[in-house]
Amino acid sequence: MARGGCAVLAMAQPVAAAGPLARFRRKIADNARGWLTFVQGQRADNAALEREFANLGKAAEQALLEPEAREAGVALVVALWPFVELRGRWPEWRGLLNLALSVCRRLDRPEAEAQVHDQLGELARILGNYQDAWTRQEEALAICRRLGNRAGEGRVLGHLSQQYLALGDHEAAERCCQEAAAIFEGLGDQAELATVHNNWGLVCRANRRLDEALSHHQQAEVLRAALGDLHGQAKAMNNVGQIYRQMGRLAEAAACIQQAIAIHQQVGDDVVAARTRVSLAIVAHERGHTAEALAMHLEVEPLFRRLGVRSELGNVLNNQGVFLAALNRPEQAQTAYEEAVRLHLANGDRIHAADSLNNCAELLLDHGMVAVARERLEQAHALLQALAGPPGWLLKDHATLAERATNAVGPG
Repeated sequence: MARGGCAVLAMAQPVAAAGPLARFRRKIADNARGWLTFVQGQRADNAALEREFANLGKAAEQALLEPEAREAGVALVVALWPFVELRGRWPEWRGLLNLALSVCRRLDRPEAEAQVHDQLGELARILGNYQDAWTRQEEALAICRRLGNRAGEGRVLGHLSQQYLALGDHEAAERCCQEAAAIFEGLGDQAELATVHNNWGLVCRANRRLDEALSHHQQAEVLRAALGDLHGQAKAMNNVGQIYRQMGRLAEAAACIQQAIAIHQQVGDDVVAARTRVSLAIVAHERGHTAEALAMHLEVEPLFRRLGVRSELGNVLNNQGVFLAALNRPEQAQTAYEEAVRLHLANGDRIHAADSLNNCAELLLDHGMVAVARERLEQAHALLQALAGPPGWLLKDHATLAERATNAVGPG
């Protein structure tokens, strides 16, 4: 009898425990849904999201690990991406995106899976892993097309244009922009169309088609202003400023970029403001204020190192090389160029790596180190040969330097 009584009690214990466990699981799901509502209501308030970021990340992770809460967990991770991208919280978000991707596959949620692939692609692009970015977004594109999701297809095409641009396939980059623009014009989606015009301007700029680039960036700025999107408007203004710089309209360039920085600071876009200060520093250098330009770059460099943004850091170091060379500090300039080359090569970015190699070779030629300069030019030549369609300006720069190296006489 005693054993019978114990047996009944032993079986009753898990039944009693099921109540609290079920309540705990429901609480995780409710918590994730509550945070999702909070995020959706605070999209314009970066300070509020920043204050709660640790709690948001914890709620998302708990939800993704709890079967009853996984749908809410995926929705929370996807909804938070714009803030993560804006504030530079990329390193800590990669694990959650990968977890969300596995959950989407387990739940057979292809539309959400495409969103997560796209966001992982954007994360890879930001961190300079362009081939991985392309792979992720090609997968997202295939899913969107299979589902007939035109808005998703257009969004991914706009993002893919930047992966193709980084990988040196400018024709594919422009084709993506054209297709994406046609989709969003048909859907009447002005916000997404503004993004496409901004990206299209970047493609034209890379090909030195400056009038077309300016037109696209100005269209993006007008659309963003009409939508009341200060962040997007400031990004477009910065790009307009960069086109003015390349046109030699330096005073207009400085005015545009300074206004963009002020807006980014106003809305709390600290990382984007730092990136925009890089543009302003280049204008300062071209206006003859090279020491000031170098100081601005040295100020933002630690941020990009901390965030692990190799593409931005590579560009900053290349620019530092230019400034140091102009200030007659050749050893430091060479060091900066060579670190920039290493970072760009690690990213698979042959275009920027070749550009930094050209810059380094020019510095070496200026100081009579002809043999070493020729080595750098040979490295650049190999990279250019590997590109499907290297930009004409880069080929021209390389040819000019190669001829100079051929005719030069000096020590190694």
